[in-house]
Amino acid sequence: MKKQLLALTTALLIGAGGLTACSTESGSDAHSGTDVPIHVTGSATVEPITAFIAERSQQDVRITADGSTDGFADFCDGKSDINDSSVPIPEEFQKQCSDNGVEFIELPIALDAVTIVKNAENTWAHDLTVEQLHDVWSQDSPVTTWSDIDPSWPDEEISLYGRPDGSGTLEVFKDKVLGGDTIREDYEATDDIDELSTWIAEDTNGIGFMGIGNYLATEGEARDRIDNVTVDGVAPARDATQEGEYPLARPLFVYVNADSVENNGALEEFMNAYLNRVEGVLPRVYFYQLPEEEYDAARTRFTDRVTGPDSRWTA
Repeated sequence: MKKQLLALTTALLIGAGGLTACSTESGSDAHSGTDVPIHVTGSATVEPITAFIAERSQQDVRITADGSTDGFADFCDGKSDINDSSVPIPEEFQKQCSDNGVEFIELPIALDAVTIVKNAENTWAHDLTVEQLHDVWSQDSPVTTWSDIDPSWPDEEISLYGRPDGSGTLEVFKDKVLGGDTIREDYEATDDIDELSTWIAEDTNGIGFMGIGNYLATEGEARDRIDNVTVDGVAPARDATQEGEYPLARPLFVYVNADSVENNGALEEFMNAYLNRVEGVLPRVYFYQLPEEEYDAARTRFTDRVTGPDSRWTA
């Protein structure tokens, strides 16, 4: 899997309406006693949210956007302080964290809509049902061309693009679209969102999936050459996502190593700033807000160091 390492150099944001910068106090590593950066692993979907806040803090935050579950593999080995995730922590990683003595604080931070993205020159597939998406992506499905879905559509082979193993977005897509069936293997996959958008933009028959924030943040020529598809007649808009009408909606999370917080004042300061700012930041990075009470609950959960998964998300 392609890994994108982002070393985020800290900076002050000055001016009316800007974010107040974090304190310059730095923490120390529990083992070495030396100043160390805050290491974030995990979701390429959540990365723009964390990166936006990190770039406007005074902390040294380094993000490896390698996919939610690949990130958990490192996080639950104690190799990172924070794991961004587009899925609630899976049971296998809960066990890994427990086996390694890694206690975590689970913090929901946003809503996302897994968005079906097509090439803008595709003038026929404006709306697809979950059943049709299943037939396109299922390993055992005979569907290979657009005309296999609808005889009035072009008799041309569908090109598929998406996220690789280790991606939480892939797991959500498989759960909500395939319902336990195996996904086909003949699709191009990447954790590089710009690359994913470009692939679809350059292929008239291309279709893929990504988070709504990733889609809306696409820039340049690629943005003009892609658009998204309604699913069961519902667009992945904010209201439909917040009201639970869009069928591919999901929460987004950050997971924090509780021991790291206690041993690194910079991490505690960064997370306090994160939780105070994230609700206002989300529109600037094209994601949707959770209900207001969820942010109050997340701040309380962090302040009280409540560890372990919340059954509301993992049930």
